[in-house]
Amino acid sequence: MSNFGKTIHKLRTTRKMTQQELAQDLFDRSTISKIENAELSTTYENELKLIERLGLNPNEFEYISNGYHISTKNQLLHRFLNLDGSIDQDEIKNLLEDCLWVKNDNDIKRIAIILKSLLLVDKPKGYTHAQELVQPIWFDSLSDLQVFTVTDITILNSILFAFDYRTANEIIAKIIANIDNHYPFMKTLKTNTLINQAIIQMTHHKFKLAVTTLNSLKPLLKSLRQYDKLLVVNARIAICQKHKLEALEQISLLEKIGADNLARHLKQEIEEFFK
Repeated sequence: MSNFGKTIHKLRTTRKMTQQELAQDLFDRSTISKIENAELSTTYENELKLIERLGLNPNEFEYISNGYHISTKNQLLHRFLNLDGSIDQDEIKNLLEDCLWVKNDNDIKRIAIILKSLLLVDKPKGYTHAQELVQPIWFDSLSDLQVFTVTDITILNSILFAFDYRTANEIIAKIIANIDNHYPFMKTLKTNTLINQAIIQMTHHKFKLAVTTLNSLKPLLKSLRQYDKLLVVNARIAICQKHKLEALEQISLLEKIGADNLARHLKQEIEEFFK
């Protein structure tokens, strides 16, 4: 994390904390001094603990560390996350081109690989080639990590569907453990992961498991006031239980609140599951 020590010092002094208070039960005071003066680096897990003690989440810390500007990397990540379900080839190509300008950043390299895989999907044998492109992101890079960054989790969530059922669930279990242990405040990240898990369970016709996963999402979505996603969850539970009319009622409610994209994707799901 660039400027980590300098930013820690700035935030600590602004909050009128001593080095001893920040270090308590984690380091001795001299270690904090060395970190602040860029004489020593620490693990990502310990960086997260220091950031949390300063009352921030990692995104807020990076924003401050970057001089209160959104970095090029975060701009690219934002564009990547907002590609949505509709695959616009020109949009993907433009984002890929911008990613290729960024050097020496493994996260952006991985996103570039995912974008290349998306461009392959509609071609003959494209899905198989796309899988071959993205699977090394897990097997050769991220599978050995004990602590994921938020970006790692975001990237893994975007490629879960490239893996067999067992591997996808292993990845999901590790993601959820990381969120619970290191990012419990990032509820949206957890809901997105569980939504993906339910879709994978449905795709493999494990409908009882999917209903359990979807029901576990309801309290989270209510606490986040994400009522559009709550309607999606209700629709998918109805699909799992083979209640087509009930699923269509949820889609109608989505259309009434203006969530047309979600409604359109759910209609496609219903067509697939009720063939």
